[in-house]
Amino acid sequence: MTTTLVVLAAKMGNKYGGLKQLEGIGPNGETILDYSMYDAIKTGFNKVVFVISKYFEEEFKKVVSSKYEGKIEIEYAFQEIESVPEELRNSKRNLLWGSAHALLMAKDVIKEPFGVINAANFYQRESFEILYNELQNIRNTRDKHFLVSFRLANVLAESGGLTRGICEVNEEGNLISIIDRKGVERIGGDPMYLNEFNKWVGLDVASPISMNMWGFSPDIFTSLTHEFDSFIAKSGLDLNSTFTIPQFMNTMVQKGLKVNTISTPAKWMALVSPDDRIQVILRINDLIRKGVYPQKLFELTNL
Repeated sequence: MTTTLVVLAAKMGNKYGGLKQLEGIGPNGETILDYSMYDAIKTGFNKVVFVISKYFEEEFKKVVSSKYEGKIEIEYAFQEIESVPEELRNSKRNLLWGSAHALLMAKDVIKEPFGVINAANFYQRESFEILYNELQNIRNTRDKHFLVSFRLANVLAESGGLTRGICEVNEEGNLISIIDRKGVERIGGDPMYLNEFNKWVGLDVASPISMNMWGFSPDIFTSLTHEFDSFIAKSGLDLNSTFTIPQFMNTMVQKGLKVNTISTPAKWMALVSPDDRIQVILRINDLIRKGVYPQKLFELTNL
């Protein structure tokens, strides 16, 4: 059976050339995406769809995805500004349309339940195990979707404030909404954010957080197509408008869609700023010492 992972990676580069977010953090130059792919393959995923840009397709295949060939089936989908008809968008736009649009670009190569991650986030093995197992549970059902949520305490950066998607969840564990809070950081040891009145507001360290790790059945694309078309009709001419997965899911939940949240104990990592690099390297080295990862990824003996 095919279990698919969609990796949103179009923001790794741009039309002016060069891939970003490829800084090595492993002992042999492994990237955060390498560790995510290793975890996904070890967990049981046997197909990956990379959503990238045509502008860096050749470089991505040479530098990134060639390492995974022969270990997992690889498909590509392409997110471009130009995928929206010219008459519906601002000709000066240079910003991609957002994560929901990126996901929509993969609809033609997916017929089975699938997971979604961001290329730049390190989710850790436990999260992929949850994602994989839950996808098996929805394999023979329709309209079943879920979010693998993180605890706020486990997704705070060492380098300062970040935007975090704070989830409101009901007693049954179903998603009510995701609210983006900007500038979330530790103040005096406690997570807080500045509100619209420039006042610090405290947050619960146990709050569930969306890090864009989702599980969907393929019928989600019908609703996604409709909602993106509505978004373009309303905001396509806006230079800075974007349509994200959390925005889309908020709309669908309001329309009655049930989205289960499943908590992971894992700790998130990413290279948000140069100050984060040393912390990421230390954590990776600790996981290698514990035997979670080998010294070198993607050797034939490893998988």
